[in-house]
Amino acid sequence: MHILIPDDPVLASNFISLERPLLYSLYYYYPTELTSSQARTVEEAYKHWGELQQMLPGRFQTMEPDAVTGDDDGYVLESVAGQRLTRLYAVDVRNRVDHLEACYVMLRQAQLDGWRDPLADVLREINDGIDYISMYRRVLRVLSLSSPPELLRAVRRVTSHGPATTLALNAEQESEYSAHCDNIIRILSADDSFAYAAHRGLYAI
Repeated sequence: MHILIPDDPVLASNFISLERPLLYSLYYYYPTELTSSQARTVEEAYKHWGELQQMLPGRFQTMEPDAVTGDDDGYVLESVAGQRLTRLYAVDVRNRVDHLEACYVMLRQAQLDGWRDPLADVLREINDGIDYISMYRRVLRVLSLSSPPELLRAVRRVTSHGPATTLALNAEQESEYSAHCDNIIRILSADDSFAYAAHRGLYAI
């Protein structure tokens, strides 16, 4: 299954911010605190997280997700009026998201169980004032978001031709683009109106 992911610095920042403090830490620093089942779930999630990262836009693979990207980094996406838009990329999530979902459910349940699950103590130590599990949930929701079929097909066609190709959206595609990107912004802003407005300001929608 393919989904559309925008070349979005806010989404990239959330994605990158999760890998080392949460998944990397659980996998490398806390294996003895996990049950064998928990360790397998973390291992599978970490593996598939890395696979997804390699398929995402370049800013998702750098420690500077806010860096400005140029035309050499991909195709050009334009509105009906010819305005430059934030590029979308088709990502094949297949069953990878299922493994990430299983890991999230396990981590969230450990949070809810509290002292009854040693994993809860590990998560409290890792979080250190930052709720990585909530951030994980938001990123997972974006990765699970279905994409408009016609827009997805258009993006897959143009990206197969490589960089320096222009995709000019028609009116219907532009409407789908705006709705899809707005859904992503709403998920990541988590009902914070200021965060929503600031994030939406990065898009020409």
